[in-house]
Amino acid sequence: MDLRADPAPDDSRSGLPARRARSGAGESTPLECVALVAALAWSAMPAGSAWGLPAGLRQGPEAESGLISKADYDRMERGYYERLLAPDRSLDALADSPLAQNRDGLPRAEDVWGEIARLMLPVNDLRERVLRPDLATQAAGAAWTTNALGLRDGRCVRPKPPRTYRVALAGDSIAAGWGVDDGQGFEPLLEGTLGARSRQVAGPAVELVNLSVPGYSPGARWEQVRRLGWSLEPDLVLFEATVADFGWDERRLRWLLAWGIGWDAPQYRATLDLAGVRPGENARRYQRALKPYRERLLANVYQAAAAECRARGIPCVWVLLPRVGRRDESEPRARLLALARQSGFSAVVDVSDAYDGLAPEALQVGPGDYHPNAQGHARLAQKLDEELSRLPALEALTAYRGSAVGSPSHRNVGGGGPG
Repeated sequence: MDLRADPAPDDSRSGLPARRARSGAGESTPLECVALVAALAWSAMPAGSAWGLPAGLRQGPEAESGLISKADYDRMERGYYERLLAPDRSLDALADSPLAQNRDGLPRAEDVWGEIARLMLPVNDLRERVLRPDLATQAAGAAWTTNALGLRDGRCVRPKPPRTYRVALAGDSIAAGWGVDDGQGFEPLLEGTLGARSRQVAGPAVELVNLSVPGYSPGARWEQVRRLGWSLEPDLVLFEATVADFGWDERRLRWLLAWGIGWDAPQYRATLDLAGVRPGENARRYQRALKPYRERLLANVYQAAAAECRARGIPCVWVLLPRVGRRDESEPRARLLALARQSGFSAVVDVSDAYDGLAPEALQVGPGDYHPNAQGHARLAQKLDEELSRLPALEALTAYRGSAVGSPSHRNVGGGGPG
């Protein structure tokens, strides 16, 4: 039985030509490789470790001394994993800065593209790329395997087996476990904890299905649920977020619209109408039109995700994760939490304090990289277990008395909904 994602309908109904054809799945052109090296001009990849920012671009004394502003640092950091998805797109003005011209220590184009091509396949929809199915390789110094569905997870069958409580996790590189070996991410650790607790009361099998892919914006995370997640019959959806989500969708959408992709996406439609954009323009014009609506784009993604889950009778819990070593995020964190609480999620869970009081060097996969190492993921799993287990939907797993999984008692999240 072929367990790969079902063919998805064409997102491009605008009459524009679809995104340019590629010579084959996962193949690249010389132009893509050259552009990728330019994209990595500020993102060196140390051998045998996770890909991080070069020393001159790391947050700290260098940034504070004026070598690079905090805004530029944040922009480059957030953009790094986005560029893993689409290395062929042009860069913004920073690409022409003197910092971006320093090629010392840059990896060869063929090495970088080989790393990406081993992990991902291009798709002609909002996600841009998906993980290759049945993969066994190394990425960012860590062992990576995927299942037949192209998920960094164990075997996942359709239809869902009886007496199984299935949780779908929609996230980005942190949720995908970038930089750590298989089994060391917070998702498999949390699955093990919840499953063991359920078994103690003769409860159902618990599966966390990891739909996360490095580089996915909030809109792409939700597109992954729409195109693949629903077919896996989840009883609960976890929507992962970080403060890097601000502006992420706009930076990707400006290019996708120019390629004829995303015009009918429900998570973007309201903002596109408000911005007055129409098919037939270039990415720069879309950038100018959409930039004032960056926060509204994110709000629309959240609202669309929450509304679709409600319509299906599936609780959707929004989860805010920390980024290792990031300081002074209290203001964007408060804005993001307010946005989530106004969007209609079943519950809003904030574990952004999971690393408070701990040395970043002990938790990050490499210098200057905000992704957690195995110890950092273990902290996240523990914190998430504490917070999620308070929700009625998961409390039911510890008091299972034979009621059917997926019944209303198992789908009632409550306690932390909108507002």
